Amino acid sequence: MPTQKWNAIVIGSGIGGMTTASLLAKVAGMKVLVLEKHSERGGLTHVFRRDGASWDVGVHYLGGMEPGSSVRSLFDFMSNKALEWNRMPDDFERFIYPGLDFAVPSDPQLYQQRLNEYFPDEAPAIRQYFADLKNAAQWHIMSRVVHSILPWPMNLLLRQWQRLGARVATQTTGQYLRDHFRSHKLQALLASQWGDYGLPPEESAFAQHAIVAWSYLKGGWFPDKGASRIARTFEVGVEAHGGAIRVCQEVTEILIEGNRAVGVKVLDGRGAEPKEIEYRAPVIISDAGAEVTYNRLLPTDGPFSQLAAEIRKEISSVSGGLSAVVLYLRLAKPVSTIGVKGENYWIKTNFEHDNIDEQTTAVMDGKPQYAYMSFPSAKSGDDRFHTAEVLGIVNAEVFSAWRNSTHGNRGHEYIELKQRMTDGLLDLAESATPGLKELVQYTELSTPLTVEDFVSHPGGAIYGLKGSPKRYLARALGRPSPIAGLYLSGVDISSLGISGGMYGGVIAASRVLGPLGFMKIMRAARQSQATSSVPLKTEVRSSEKKRAVLHSKTALTPSIWQLTFEIFESLKFTPGQFAMLRVAPYEWRNYSIANIEGSRLDLLVSTRTGGDGSIFAENVQPGEETEIELPFGSFRLQNDHNETRRRVFIATGTGIAPFLPMFASLASSGNLHASELLFGCSRKEDDITNLGILQHLPRTTVCVSRDPTAEGVFHGRVTKVVQDMKFDATTTDFYLCGAPAMVEDCRTMLSLAGATHVLTEPF
Repeated sequence: MPTQKWNAIVIGSGIGGMTTASLLAKVAGMKVLVLEKHSERGGLTHVFRRDGASWDVGVHYLGGMEPGSSVRSLFDFMSNKALEWNRMPDDFERFIYPGLDFAVPSDPQLYQQRLNEYFPDEAPAIRQYFADLKNAAQWHIMSRVVHSILPWPMNLLLRQWQRLGARVATQTTGQYLRDHFRSHKLQALLASQWGDYGLPPEESAFAQHAIVAWSYLKGGWFPDKGASRIARTFEVGVEAHGGAIRVCQEVTEILIEGNRAVGVKVLDGRGAEPKEIEYRAPVIISDAGAEVTYNRLLPTDGPFSQLAAEIRKEISSVSGGLSAVVLYLRLAKPVSTIGVKGENYWIKTNFEHDNIDEQTTAVMDGKPQYAYMSFPSAKSGDDRFHTAEVLGIVNAEVFSAWRNSTHGNRGHEYIELKQRMTDGLLDLAESATPGLKELVQYTELSTPLTVEDFVSHPGGAIYGLKGSPKRYLARALGRPSPIAGLYLSGVDISSLGISGGMYGGVIAASRVLGPLGFMKIMRAARQSQATSSVPLKTEVRSSEKKRAVLHSKTALTPSIWQLTFEIFESLKFTPGQFAMLRVAPYEWRNYSIANIEGSRLDLLVSTRTGGDGSIFAENVQPGEETEIELPFGSFRLQNDHNETRRRVFIATGTGIAPFLPMFASLASSGNLHASELLFGCSRKEDDITNLGILQHLPRTTVCVSRDPTAEGVFHGRVTKVVQDMKFDATTTDFYLCGAPAMVEDCRTMLSLAGATHVLTEPF
């Protein structure tokens, strides 16, 4: 079992983990290893892409990002000022209720004025509310952030001060609103943003509500070019000091010797079969969440059990947060064509927020009562693609029946449920933005099961530990870990949300750096404000990234290039795996490996989408250098030595790439005869199966959908062939890769037809 040593190891590459890693590297020069379970770094700040378009899975907007603010200064420092921010429209939120459509301005005075216009009888209470927001938000900052980083005895004095504002801050949001406002509509309106922190008014602490609402009083901000740039810009500083971010690394155990954390045990998923590996360091930081850390990664018996008993008891009292189903939309035109400027929408069919079970049932029935809608492309400044997201908060337990199933193989009832929820969320979105439905080109729905699969949050909870009064009154969770060398990062030690997770990373780094750690961090951040941004490319290349020089490029069709790279070392891969290629500064794209021969790597890249990868493929010339990470992925042949199985490969466009090495492998073992390929394309000129460079193709059916003059092909979409296909579900394996809509349609049809062995590559 191989072992490697580092100055510090961070579990998880979410905002908390990447913040801690960046600060330890940039402030103390530490060599930090960040381990990420997913193939994409970033945790809930990562994006996913389909046909060039992208959606942000966890970042929807941030407050308090005005230039010169402490939050902005820290982001600038960690990203070397390479992370830029777009300000949202002045009216950046809309709260929509029956008979009430309220636009929230980016000015607290104007916000208060508008509330007074709608509810003139509540003016004194509204004025008091804004004062209480500020006080409770500051109480939160002092209690959850400053108290955690101040050395003794200063934090002892702070605790005495905390008692002064505790009564208001630790009551529920619902109680505060009822005590101060007579109008039930106004109470509901002011609680509209509870989806930002995941607890309805009767459960959330007023301090949790206040820190979120107060942060947005001057408007919202969004990362320019999308949230994936957060992790990609932070990693430059980590790598510059000898650190690395390693993906497909699932930490299964924190290693304890005596009463000290000394390393981690990991399942390395970069190969076809996971293998166990250990990494060692004197400092271990977990950004996996308090519940996962204490209940999964650490021993639950023996001497340590007593040390963690109080913490585990507190975790139990505030765990089990809510989750969401999220509908991702690709649109044919900008949302400006239906009057949307990029603002967020909070849509409610009534004025009740606390009936979560009823709301969950309504979502499942396709009649949601509450949704949040945002427009990532409008906020990120990328006008090449047009996207939207519609989110409905649910109790994740209703999905427990499918928890032991695997992604893409959850049965026809699950497929029907997803379609029902898709239709319902789209209907609710249409009610707030008429004309949206007509723009929709593609839909995809995620559920709490998706969250649990990709980021390991228990039950698919997306918010971390509940921001309830109990959380603010808990003592053990706010203290340093009882295990020497172990630190927690992220939202569970600070506050919910992206800024909260970032400050959780600051707290962890401050504790690692000692009593004056926070002062060192802030001094370094202030000093960096006086300097210009660093060059885009660091002089130190991470051990994870390989130099790649384009050897040659060949146009296979009018829209498909074969790019051959020299990577200066021989590599092994399993047919079906993929590589990550840097196609622009801080922009990486995944491509299936078509072939590796010696130190030469072949990729097939489509220019059809017009995204950054397309632009790179069109413009790159032989001799030009970039970077690549590989190989990754578990998409591979199943039962490859079983001669009795029928294998059906279904591809469109460059989706054929991962199948090419699979075909070569089957040919070498004498099993290609039991395979068949369905290849879809728009026109005959797009058919790459008849090119001589593609060898070892099985029996092939070419499906051409838009060229009636093409000869020797099936006229129609590949989905039509699949729909009419007869097969024995017990002996047939299906492999799908290509256009997202095709993959989803085929997977649905095959599942409904009884197929049980369907493997997909979604990008």
